[in-house]
Amino acid sequence: MTATVLYIEDNPTNTMLVERVLRARPGVAFASAPDGRTGLDRAERQLPDLVLLDLDLPDIGGERVLAELRARDIPVIVISGDVDPAVQRRTLANGARFFLVKPYEIADLLGAVDASLQ
Repeated sequence: MTATVLYIEDNPTNTMLVERVLRARPGVAFASAPDGRTGLDRAERQLPDLVLLDLDLPDIGGERVLAELRARDIPVIVISGDVDPAVQRRTLANGARFFLVKPYEIADLLGAVDASLQ
């Protein structure tokens, strides 16, 4: 069984890193989107099993993207450079499964992904 993980992130270096890590995981298919609108469109078409979401996107706010994904019942892990505890509490209260702060440990990413896909 293959699980699809969609990463919505505007930084190509971050995307390449996560793609490299997740493509090495058996049973995980990786997809990405460079902005919120493209991410939402891909999520609607591909119905991913999990979305990794940056909050600082060039077109629409990550918290709005989170709300739309959660309305579609798609699990979300937020990966952000935002260290404000209020933002972290709010996104978790609004349905994010985990909040990882950049830079994060690869083991933390893999643990959150594995826990979310079970």
